[in-house]
Amino acid sequence: MAFCLKLYGIDEHLGNEEVEGLKFLCHDLLPGKKLMTVQSGLEFFQLLMSNGLIEDGNDFLLAELLYLTGQHKLLKMLDTDRNKVQEALPTKGTISPYRRLLYELSENLVKEDLESIIFLLSTNDVLRKKQKDNTSVLELLCYLEKMEVISQDNLSVLEDILGKVSPDLLRRISKYKEEMASLQSQDTDPSETTTLPTLCTEYEEYSPPEDTYRLPLPIKDDPDMNMEHPAYSITDRSLREHTQTVHEAPERDSKSGNIEHYISELSLNAESTSGGIPEQEALYEMNRKHRGHCLIISNLNFMKNQPRKGTGKDADDLYDVFTWLGLEVEICKDQTAEEISKQMERYKSKDHNERDCFICCILTHGESGAIMGADDAVISIHDVMSYFTATNCPSLATKPKLFFIQACQGKETQKAACVEADANVPRPVERRRYVQTIPDQADFLLGMSTVDGYSSFRHVTKGTWYIQALCENLAKSVPRGEDILSILTKVNQDVSLKEDRDGKKKQMPMPAYTLRKKIIFPLPPSRFQY
Repeated sequence: MAFCLKLYGIDEHLGNEEVEGLKFLCHDLLPGKKLMTVQSGLEFFQLLMSNGLIEDGNDFLLAELLYLTGQHKLLKMLDTDRNKVQEALPTKGTISPYRRLLYELSENLVKEDLESIIFLLSTNDVLRKKQKDNTSVLELLCYLEKMEVISQDNLSVLEDILGKVSPDLLRRISKYKEEMASLQSQDTDPSETTTLPTLCTEYEEYSPPEDTYRLPLPIKDDPDMNMEHPAYSITDRSLREHTQTVHEAPERDSKSGNIEHYISELSLNAESTSGGIPEQEALYEMNRKHRGHCLIISNLNFMKNQPRKGTGKDADDLYDVFTWLGLEVEICKDQTAEEISKQMERYKSKDHNERDCFICCILTHGESGAIMGADDAVISIHDVMSYFTATNCPSLATKPKLFFIQACQGKETQKAACVEADANVPRPVERRRYVQTIPDQADFLLGMSTVDGYSSFRHVTKGTWYIQALCENLAKSVPRGEDILSILTKVNQDVSLKEDRDGKKKQMPMPAYTLRKKIIFPLPPSRFQY
């Protein structure tokens, strides 16, 4: 009875999409005809029990399924958590890497991507006419498997299609193929348990090959606020009013370039410009033994609020850029408010004496003057930064401390204002200043993705307007010897030019600082070194 009560409690938190995801992951474990009849979580759990896959005292498969579908908070009902499940997956995991790969791909395809995929498959006579209407990504993948278009050992058609529709997802397939090839090449004893590889997800740390890593050039995105929209079938507006905006897929831009292209093109100019800095300009020292630590907090899953799809792209790009700039980078995912405070305490307690600076990037939901933990509890930005004041962290005294916050600061959207040439532009309404986000002590820089009271925009696969503009401008401008405030001014310009398809919704980042000198990073290597 106690076990059934647990399952009943879990079912109350599962919607139709979540149940479809659980069913898809069990496609290799349960009879297909019976799976098709399942309409609810309780029916799904009953099917698992009747096939001997879960029972009281043996429920790891259910924990694995909840973990893979991002339902981390529900793991508490099974008396476990995501860390315990993740540690046990290599020895106890049941879902195949192939099935996990397909599910991850489906989670990162939006409505426009699906429509494009269906169109391209239709032109090749892969799809029948009846498969074109009201088809979900998971249903499409199941159909392609049934028709033997894709399989565990044959993903060529899927690769060709994704190469045209969403090239970023190709690295997931490449990672999967590398891991499968590695397993096949191992000379293992058949009696030994084979360790399941950990698939690369958009939130995990990774080092992409140099020929596949790309940072996009500025493109015109099509944002759509967190309201009901047919592209996402959002039905619960109240949970999203104070959260970050998700918008539809942007127009693809053939001008996308990678960081190496920026660097190789600009390094020649950098040699002369970096040496032309006037000696009288006050600069922060950047010549110690180590550049510094960079902490990235990337929250995807929340207890009540909607997942922040796309945060993995931001975290990965920040990781690559700041690693290239010489910092030691760590990514921490799905941190509660308490865990965020503990991370600040941990980094505050480190010895920064031989380091030039400290950088912290926080990617999460937020409210006015605060950020949100994965448990939906909030912590003020002032409290986060206060850990690193000269008093609380003496080894960082007089050194620059940079914070980049990608989080909404309210639910309003900025409207586009028409400006005519030589017109008198009305003075903007003065809004509340950040009285609690910059400590009184010196040497802080706070880069906010948006001004107070407003939301910011995030693409479910391409990342956020602000972080992508930040990464791109760092890649282009650091080799030119430009200081960080000049770079952030360009970030402001790039983001301010973006708009939704109707030209009515805008975003304006807001840097604030108590810096006493200029921050200019030394010229990095001309190529990434992993």
